[in-house]
Amino acid sequence: MKKSLADFNLFYALFFPIVQFATRCHYRHVVVRGKENIPEDESYILAPCHQNAMMDPLVVLMVVNKPIVFLARADIFKKPVARFFLTWLRISPVYRIRDGRDQLSRNNEVFDTARQALEKGVPLCLMAEGTHNNRHQLLPLVKGMFRIAGDTQREMNDKPLYIVPVGLDYDDYEQPYSSVAVSIGKPIDVRKYMPEYINNEPVALNQMRNDLTIALKNEIHQVNADEHYEDEYAYCHAHTRQTLKELKLRSNVWNRFLSRQYISRQLAKENDNILQNKYLQGSAFADICRQRKVPLWFASKYPLGIQWLVLLKWFIFLLLLLLTMFLCWDMLPFWFLSNPIVYIPTHLIAKAKVKDPQFRSSINYGIRFAATLVYIILLFIISTCIVGIWKGLALLVLGVLSAWLTPKLYVVLRDIVYGVRWMFHSANAKK
Repeated sequence: MKKSLADFNLFYALFFPIVQFATRCHYRHVVVRGKENIPEDESYILAPCHQNAMMDPLVVLMVVNKPIVFLARADIFKKPVARFFLTWLRISPVYRIRDGRDQLSRNNEVFDTARQALEKGVPLCLMAEGTHNNRHQLLPLVKGMFRIAGDTQREMNDKPLYIVPVGLDYDDYEQPYSSVAVSIGKPIDVRKYMPEYINNEPVALNQMRNDLTIALKNEIHQVNADEHYEDEYAYCHAHTRQTLKELKLRSNVWNRFLSRQYISRQLAKENDNILQNKYLQGSAFADICRQRKVPLWFASKYPLGIQWLVLLKWFIFLLLLLLTMFLCWDMLPFWFLSNPIVYIPTHLIAKAKVKDPQFRSSINYGIRFAATLVYIILLFIISTCIVGIWKGLALLVLGVLSAWLTPKLYVVLRDIVYGVRWMFHSANAKK
């Protein structure tokens, strides 16, 4: 009998915490709100927005903290090696018209796999938009998810099935060690659509899609402008600090996300004349950031008159680090040897080789994960054979610590560089 994706897999279980740890190391902050909305003791479908290619399911895996069955577009399964690893990761292909009309019938088997997982209590995750989008805007939702939900609920009778909206908001899609805000909305009970689903399936599918669209827009930063998208997005960053003061919120990843979300909602109420003025302000702010080579997310944290105390804090941190390195200089070769991969700018490889900017973060993650894992295992085996198991274990622990701590040091150095650029240009502008 063919093994289902929902069945227990020992290798998957062993690698699951490693993948979660690697995802945690890949980001500066992952802030989650609304986790209590996940119906842990019931069957549910996770419906995230699709903002950042393969990084979206990795973030979802880290948030939910349990094995999940994913459905993904079929074109990424074309190569046999990719198909093997994606299947091992509990990802099943979904076929679209662009894959060929003759392939669409294969979705029946895929949907059966999804229903089996849900009936066993294993969460199912489908990217609600069907394709990734490099804008903070929700695309039209695909209907496949709702057909799976309706058919599964019919098989489950009165046992509840829920669709859980999940909003993902990245400071930066491409740059490593950015921050992510995850907003989990109230679950949608599929049972309430079943009378209509049985009598008039297309109408019920549209009702589910409309309700999930509204729910997802509440959990993301929905930029309403199309033609002036970049201007509105920049305006939100330009006025983040001011809005935080108005809302009496302290500046952190989550509250800055709420602030940008609030600003776009307020802009949706303005007339065209006022909007045009605000778009000009956003465009001017974006130009300043480009001139100073500082990203919008950094400028929204420390706007025009960057706080000297913040920069001083980072310099003190660096001085303490340098002092520690001086006192423990004899340990530095072992620290570097334990995991040199973290010092290699692999994101530049992804930037040079990958055309789609949204896939660059995923490729960078894959390179670092595979190279670090192989290096640490080989180092452990070789050092154990040469100097003994205890020193081999010590190097293994150092390698894991380096994977966690070195990115944090990189972030500090990056913020100092951005801060110096901002203040240098500010000083020149005043002359």
